[in-house]
Amino acid sequence: MPTRKTPLDPARIRKFLRDHAEGIDRDPLTNSVFSFALQLFQDLEAGRTSLSSVAETVDVLHFDLLQARADQFRAHHTEIGKPKDAFAGVSAQLSALAKSDPERFRETVTRHAGGIVFTAHPTFALSQRLRRAFADYASQPGKSELATLKSAASDPQPDWPDQITLTHEHEEAQDAIANAQDAAGHYASLVVNTARKSLDDWRTLRPVLPTLASWVGYDLDGRTDIHWSQSITLRLREKAAQLAYYRGRLSNFAEFETLAALEKQLAAAQAHTEAAAEKFGQDLSDPDVLSDAANFLTAASDAKITDAATLTDPLTTLIEDTDTPDETAAALMILRAEIDALQLGTARIHLRVNAAQVRTVLQRDLDLETEDSELGRLALSKLSEMAGNTEVRPVNFADLFLEQSTARRQFMMCAQILKHIDAGSPIRFLIAESENPATVMGALHLARQYGVDHELDISPLFETPEALETGGRFVERLLEEAAFRDYVRTRGYLSIQLGFSDSGRFIGQVAGNMAIERIHSLIGRALGDVLPGTGLLVFNTHGESIGRGAYPGSFQQRHDHLLTPWTRGELLARDIQPIHEVSFQGGDGFLHFATPELSRATYAAFCEHILSEPASTDDDAFYTQTDFVWDAYRALRNWHETLFVDSDYEEMLGGFTAGFLVKAGSRPVKRAGGPSGPSAIRAISHNAMLQQLGVPLNSACGIGSAMPREKERMRDIINASPRLHALIMLATRARMLTSLPVLRGYASVFDPHVWLAVSRHGDIAQASALRRVADTLGENHTAASLQKIANRLSVDLIEFDTLIASLDDAPSVESRHENRLDFHALHAIRQALMLYALSLTGRLSDLSARHDTSRSDIISLVLAMRIDEAADLLEEIYPPSRGEADLFQHINEPGHESGAQSQAGYDRLHRELIAPLRQCGALVSRLSIATSHAFGAWG
Repeated sequence: MPTRKTPLDPARIRKFLRDHAEGIDRDPLTNSVFSFALQLFQDLEAGRTSLSSVAETVDVLHFDLLQARADQFRAHHTEIGKPKDAFAGVSAQLSALAKSDPERFRETVTRHAGGIVFTAHPTFALSQRLRRAFADYASQPGKSELATLKSAASDPQPDWPDQITLTHEHEEAQDAIANAQDAAGHYASLVVNTARKSLDDWRTLRPVLPTLASWVGYDLDGRTDIHWSQSITLRLREKAAQLAYYRGRLSNFAEFETLAALEKQLAAAQAHTEAAAEKFGQDLSDPDVLSDAANFLTAASDAKITDAATLTDPLTTLIEDTDTPDETAAALMILRAEIDALQLGTARIHLRVNAAQVRTVLQRDLDLETEDSELGRLALSKLSEMAGNTEVRPVNFADLFLEQSTARRQFMMCAQILKHIDAGSPIRFLIAESENPATVMGALHLARQYGVDHELDISPLFETPEALETGGRFVERLLEEAAFRDYVRTRGYLSIQLGFSDSGRFIGQVAGNMAIERIHSLIGRALGDVLPGTGLLVFNTHGESIGRGAYPGSFQQRHDHLLTPWTRGELLARDIQPIHEVSFQGGDGFLHFATPELSRATYAAFCEHILSEPASTDDDAFYTQTDFVWDAYRALRNWHETLFVDSDYEEMLGGFTAGFLVKAGSRPVKRAGGPSGPSAIRAISHNAMLQQLGVPLNSACGIGSAMPREKERMRDIINASPRLHALIMLATRARMLTSLPVLRGYASVFDPHVWLAVSRHGDIAQASALRRVADTLGENHTAASLQKIANRLSVDLIEFDTLIASLDDAPSVESRHENRLDFHALHAIRQALMLYALSLTGRLSDLSARHDTSRSDIISLVLAMRIDEAADLLEEIYPPSRGEADLFQHINEPGHESGAQSQAGYDRLHRELIAPLRQCGALVSRLSIATSHAFGAWG
């Protein structure tokens, strides 16, 4: 094979990939990605290039993708950098409404219409420093900000994953919430100022702001590492911070004696709360320590404030007093609106448990019939009767200490928070994996048992295929029970949660979206038939990437994607008020609130959404040609469900792919216990794995196979239907990032034939090392499984590409290929590094039996991309010299090992094998982060 050097300049890499891809007409088996990987691998083997040179190229490619991501992110926050304010659109909406219909304006701005929820999970893949630089550049893209972003991008920060703890996630959430509070205050000022211009009795207005909420520190679904005392401590710290914020706001009114006294009261309450947080932050496993903390918090004290009315009542008195100047009254109205929205915390609490945790309590404690172990109709009827006749139990912190069941402990904690920390803030009680109405009824019984149902919004989460299919009947059955109807009537709305991430994992994003829209409709219909005049609170949870429910467009498109205009219009027609909540998840989601500028743009976009009237969908073919649309849905869903249980799919996600994932949060990648295979992998990690393989198939695939015989009709409906067109554009965006050459390249890494061929004909250092790798791969099924999945996707994408090409606004194939060249370059480099790392371990001599491991074991670790583990094991077996000879420099007798050329350690092995292996592992992780930029998020 002729000797040549693979280009490492990004522009030349792109040319290499472009030129090789053009050769596919001559050689249909051409794979430009693996061709580059193979040449780079041989250059590393032959010493024509170095890992440090590869690292420099990775940095350049990473930064190019990062900057492109930041520029696109900035574009989504449309008003940043423009002459007008981010709230200009909101201001125009409010002014127009107030002028045309003052009473409707009053009704609109004083009703609860929705909110923003901050969630966490493993999405902190970018270091904190890099995210801050990203946000600063997106907010103000100057030369200085760009230089800082570039510096942060080239700093791998290897210690970052160890810094991601629950406490860290909570701090990051609180930073984002602080900026969101600023934006909420700005919206409040617009409402009040508009009212002053349009309403004679403007002082009587009590605006309701879009709410802020957080489950960071309170979410126990799938994790057992959050102790109840941590949640109490975090809530106390949040309360102390919010009291300090209110104090700062009141300091502007020192001339008012009432408010000066209130500020003094707040100072005492803040000190008391901080002291309580300090006590609950100690080790409460000691009963004496717990008793001290509990007694301090629960004791009567003039310093305590547990009801926000203590703050808002004096403000209302001054606002309504005609002697209070208009400017002051308006400022106090703004502050009162913020207090009404947040009460005595920085954000509302979202607790979350799993349905199984609730079910366990009910089966254990309520003596349900054993033949009704799945909580069927008998259990529902019994629980409904019990919920209607529940005697409230007293609760103290000793009860929390002694209680063993997670679900009951959460209800007890709600009681203690409402009694002793914040009496007026509604608490959301989310129940994940809800598939049975008796679980919700049981939760209502427990809520009444602990006297918290008056402030607790019990919310089932529909995310599994079964739940999405039966959710409408689920709610219908609940509403048949008088106890549940009374509960909803008292709360004023029914709360539900829909999981875009998990539904997209099981049945694909497009089918998942269709199923979610359907369940919105079915639940709205059920509620409208029984309780017209109430509200339906829909919390749509999603991540920031297309594979987890985030629409790849403007905020308006995203919000209409989550809760469609058709759904909103149908709810209003049934006299049901839609209340829409959306999530911003973890490091990627918090970026939207990382600076005041970004936060205002994000919050303003949400305000525009909830203030707007839903667009008419009367002529949308998606809603008129329902037989065809739902036939397509069933076929699409079946395609994904069949793939999800395929053994080759399990092989693809069950081996080396997990090694590409970096630790990105405090919650585990897989659920403890429960099912195995892809079902055990969380939605974030599942989506991240597909990203890292270059095939976001849960968004891009299945459509081509859904209705292959009616492509023309599908094309016509897509062109005529805004709703279906939007869904197909999401899938098209994913298709632009889908690369079968990338997936087949990874298959080639695991193909023993490739290793044998290169060992014979390649330009490599040690042919025997490659043959050892090939031998280890002899019984490995990864290559075959990846190729089978690639073949399956190829058949589907051929049909989908034909459909896309027939659309009115089809993206060009040329632009798709050109736009993913950097993406291909990253994968090709990673495949070369995988080959090189395996080749390095293939050079090992046979290991001594005393080490209880073999060369094949080391190679297998690297095959699983557990490169650091392999390096650690090798370092333990072959320790380096540690300078011990210097300790004996005063011994006069000559010796060999203690001489200047000591070989007591394995320094050469470290230099030539272990150190490069570690560098390969580090570069693989950096490439994982870089790859995520193409998708706009991690996972």
